[in-house]
Amino acid sequence: MEFELTVKNKLFEKLGVKITVSNGENTVIFNGFLQPLRYKNKIYLSGVPTELGYDGLNKYLLIAPCEVGESWLENKEYTIQCEGNTFSTDHCEPVYLGKNILYYWAIVHKEG
Repeated sequence: MEFELTVKNKLFEKLGVKITVSNGENTVIFNGFLQPLRYKNKIYLSGVPTELGYDGLNKYLLIAPCEVGESWLENKEYTIQCEGNTFSTDHCEPVYLGKNILYYWAIVHKEG
């Protein structure tokens, strides 16, 4: 079964990249944000130095619209694919405004 989410948030629609979450049987496709995490401390000196800090090229921040649902992002059976790369979720949390979920953020790592 495959379906595409209709996101009401124009920010995700206009600026996000196409992200697919799948377990082989079920798939969800949405626009989200995926960027490498950069660390300013010296624990990660094996990474690549950048203007903002060191890029370990392994951990990424994923921002997903609330319509995706936490179960898609947290389930270890699902893989995340974006621009030819495969990722797995380390941690996921919702961000609230009052009682409403605005979006989800997750720390993901590149597989392979």
